Amino acid sequence: MSYQLKEQRMRRLNQFMPHTFGCAADLYHRRIHPRILVGPDDIVRLRQQVRRGDGLKLFNAICQKIAPLVDRLVVTETPEALDTLLDPGKSIWASFANQVENSIHDMAMVAVLADDERALVAVRRMLADAPPRRRGNFFGYHAYAYDLLHEHLPADVRLRYTTEQIERAHKLIEPFARTYYANAGLNGVLVNMFIALHLVLAVRGDPGAPSDTVEPLLAKLVSYLRATMHTAINPDGYPEEDVGYGTSVVCSLAKISHAVFRAGLWDAYEECPRFRKAGRAILHFVQPWGDHLAATGDFGGASCDHRENLLAHLAHANRDPALLWLLGTLHNDNRILKPKFAVGSDAREVVLRNGFQVPATGDTLAVLDLIGKPVHPAKAGVPTAFRDSGRGIVSFRDRWADDGAFVVFDGAQRSPAAPGHPHYSGGHFSLTTLGEYFAIDMNRYGTEQCDHNITLVDGRSGRSTGGQWCVGDAYNHARLIDYQPGELVDTAAVDSSLQHDCYWARRTILFVKGKYAHPYLVTIDDINKANDFHEFWWTLNTCPENVIKLHDTSATITGWRMGNHLDVHFALPAPKEFPKPHKLMMAKDECTTSSYNYIPDPRQRASQYVRPAAMVEGIVFVRPRLIAKVAGYNGRFMAAMLPRRKGEKPATVERLVSLPSSLALRITWEKVEDTLVWAYEHNLLEAGDVRGVGQWCVVRRARPSGRVIHYAMGAGTSLSVGGKRLPLPERC
Repeated sequence: MSYQLKEQRMRRLNQFMPHTFGCAADLYHRRIHPRILVGPDDIVRLRQQVRRGDGLKLFNAICQKIAPLVDRLVVTETPEALDTLLDPGKSIWASFANQVENSIHDMAMVAVLADDERALVAVRRMLADAPPRRRGNFFGYHAYAYDLLHEHLPADVRLRYTTEQIERAHKLIEPFARTYYANAGLNGVLVNMFIALHLVLAVRGDPGAPSDTVEPLLAKLVSYLRATMHTAINPDGYPEEDVGYGTSVVCSLAKISHAVFRAGLWDAYEECPRFRKAGRAILHFVQPWGDHLAATGDFGGASCDHRENLLAHLAHANRDPALLWLLGTLHNDNRILKPKFAVGSDAREVVLRNGFQVPATGDTLAVLDLIGKPVHPAKAGVPTAFRDSGRGIVSFRDRWADDGAFVVFDGAQRSPAAPGHPHYSGGHFSLTTLGEYFAIDMNRYGTEQCDHNITLVDGRSGRSTGGQWCVGDAYNHARLIDYQPGELVDTAAVDSSLQHDCYWARRTILFVKGKYAHPYLVTIDDINKANDFHEFWWTLNTCPENVIKLHDTSATITGWRMGNHLDVHFALPAPKEFPKPHKLMMAKDECTTSSYNYIPDPRQRASQYVRPAAMVEGIVFVRPRLIAKVAGYNGRFMAAMLPRRKGEKPATVERLVSLPSSLALRITWEKVEDTLVWAYEHNLLEAGDVRGVGQWCVVRRARPSGRVIHYAMGAGTSLSVGGKRLPLPERC
């Protein structure tokens, strides 16, 4: 059989072999390199793939990305000069050293697949001549380069590298040996495991890595990895450290887990269902038009680093093409920053086809055969509601569409195994609809309640960090206490009493969908600070460049993207329910982050973005805030957020008379009218001609006929309109 026919047959037989359990075990047994992410057969396949189509586009982009790095490395001939070049200085993440670290695997891929001598010299110089303190300053990605170029390195270099890395792996995990299992989800801990496991897999079986030393170390590292996979990822797949830090951690864990999977050491896909769910969990936090993820927690701009490993492998393992859509719609390429503040060549994306882009990395090349036809979530039947029971976070949508409504509601439940980046965010909501960012999260350096869309007692955070930011500041957790998706209304509730430092503090949201009116969001607050009179500030932080206009008892936010609007209305208790009537005063201000000592120049930091609104995709250092100040003996009131398109008439909103300890609104549009009733404890729903027994109800009627066309209620036993009893909805 000719070499060409053998090569074609090998490609057919091994089309998905790199993605089966233990496919590289024999390579480790026979001490053959490469084996971590690709094997010798895969190199043959990849050499063919990079000659045409998507493979060629991707490979050219990688070559273009690494060219300036290679140019600088190949002319740096002495170890002393190389040591100076790789000094990260004070700005580690924007340094040349970090760019090399993130791209050294890509350089090795180019060297192997294109027989590129200059790329080979550059990588060999890093592996052979760079002092150990400069080699792999950050994540140990040079281990992949060593694995790929093993046969191109002199024996003495391989021996020295192997000995150094085994010693380094021991040193990396030594500080955490006693406490690793108690903090296995914390990124500062798990990264050391991640690096050490890379290094050990790279040199396993090589001279200088005796099996009696390496195998016990490897077993311990795999045990650490298993613990991390069950703590860094919550039961329903959501990352413990949220979008940004958490998603990047999960993507990195997917990479090392697949290497362990290939080696036949542990099958994360089989043992860890939460890992299998991680792709869909992240998908539920993408903005309606795709492009990037909604911010939660300590998000900082790179919403899903190294997403190619997680999403391609899980799309294949779960047969889920919606994850390929997510892979192709996200980006991490610094478009939000002014050029002089953008990190260099490590963040490049390549457009393979219209609306579909991928990271220009060797990792993407390794999974290119898994990137088939993406399917939009609407066509893939992805549910519109999501809840992670461990993290206590919820997302709701009315539909999967660019102009759809998208709500995030944060229960702020946290694991003690990952005390890295929590916020005092219990009860916070975000709202994107009609293409506008109406209610946003402030992301990193916004730890306190005042940085979130939360009701503040007397305008202050319940717990304060004193103007600082540090890992693990938010020790008081909140709790998601209800989650009920429905056809007309999705609802969820959070108890944030500890974070508010109150007798009690609870918030419920109702996300009202259905036909004939734009989906809208309602918050119902129930806060008792200390059985006394206080001022409760209902707050909504909106996107920079959005405009807030105040009215007597309401407000309108106009979005900068499309010019669409969000009208915000309130319902307060009846005047005679308390010794003093509740009073409402509308206000607005411009806020910076609560970490004012840690970040003393937020406005200067804001100026680094291409425009103020771009901070929503990074860190929101400055933003406008809507405030409704409700003075009263408790914080019991309702807020309705009603979106409308530019040029549409606003709805008419009327506070209806209802029983004490209940609230009711009538919302009227051109074609329909909603009656919304909420009862705090007694469950008696009485307002207008609506009568019911339950926690809440929403009744939608056609105008002008008054015919009931849709309704929903929570925890109810009866409902009637105009004296006519209605059948109970299924959710009751």
